[in-house]
Amino acid sequence: MAMIDEKLLKISKKYLFSTIEKKRDELRKTLGENQLVDLGVGDISLPLAPSIVEGLKEGAHEMERSVIGYGPYEGYAFLREAIVQSEYSHVDVGLDEIFVSEGINGDLCGMQELFSPSARVGIIDPAYPVYLTLNILSGRETIVTLPLKEENGYMPKPPKEGLDLVFLTSPGNPIGIAQTRENLQEWVNLAKQYNAIIFFDAAYASFIQSKEVPKTIYEIEGARDVAIEFRSFSKSSGFTGVRLGYTVVPKNLFLKSAEGKDYSINALWMNRQSTKTNGISYPIQRAGLAALTPQGKAECMAQVKTYLAGAKKMKETLQNMGYTVVGGVDSPYLWWKVPYGSSWEWFDKLIEECHLISIPGEGFGKWGEGYVRLSGFVNPATCEKAILHLKRLGVLSAV
Repeated sequence: MAMIDEKLLKISKKYLFSTIEKKRDELRKTLGENQLVDLGVGDISLPLAPSIVEGLKEGAHEMERSVIGYGPYEGYAFLREAIVQSEYSHVDVGLDEIFVSEGINGDLCGMQELFSPSARVGIIDPAYPVYLTLNILSGRETIVTLPLKEENGYMPKPPKEGLDLVFLTSPGNPIGIAQTRENLQEWVNLAKQYNAIIFFDAAYASFIQSKEVPKTIYEIEGARDVAIEFRSFSKSSGFTGVRLGYTVVPKNLFLKSAEGKDYSINALWMNRQSTKTNGISYPIQRAGLAALTPQGKAECMAQVKTYLAGAKKMKETLQNMGYTVVGGVDSPYLWWKVPYGSSWEWFDKLIEECHLISIPGEGFGKWGEGYVRLSGFVNPATCEKAILHLKRLGVLSAV
């Protein structure tokens, strides 16, 4: 008799974003589409940049003119070369350390297949819910919470006990703050001390505006010996409906077998990819290449700055009303401290009084309680509408 994998039963039946989407859809039926402002799920709101569309078209036309079949498992060299030149020219990252994929979620989940289920894992809290879910699916039972607290500037602090795997992200989601160079150095040093591996989610790296904030973990001394970096075109280039990302796996990284033999993680990942994927389609990789050209980067950065400008306006509005809000500088997300009640109660209040969708902080973990997340992924018109809706709350002293 076929039996279920019991690990699936340990996953929460109510996935955060699907729960929010259900409430949003119900509200739309009641109020109508034009009365609702959605600052919840962090999807894009601007169309693909012209250069990217042309890249997609040209890739398809090339396949019309000549036969282009299966591509390299790790991605075409033309895209990997562009990634190295565009994103890693200032650090030591090689062409054969880049692996092109459909995005971060799949790579984060797939990467767990290389590591023992007995690994001791550290996960920031609050965090993107997938970090915890994929570890549950991997059968891991020793999971250490790394709280992001206001008193520590929302920087995760290394625990006293050792870890084997660490999940970090910068700039942050849901907390829209990027980690400092000093804090990342602490984590790299800890990983080297315990021979641990850092999974570094850099999905929002293109939003970094602060000069002192590292744009890649490989700017940190020793990071090549301990860190795997995950990147995506989704938010930086509007690829949420196209799907393209990549993972950097340095050749310096090794895992030990039960017999004490060292195995290259880079080689193991290549073997895994060549077994479980046939790569990403040629037109999409051509679109990725277009996004990394000078014109494409300029068009994409204009969109990034539009999102950041919207987040800044909403943040300033709330601060002027007396609320405590962080983020919105190196990330499109705002982390809003609720003045009273729980995060879900404040979520309901925003729906009822402002007709506005947020994300309750508790949905991102225990330490997210007392906050809601607002997304800056809105166009200018929606941003202005959101500000009008937020003002319905009145100043804090009158709440």
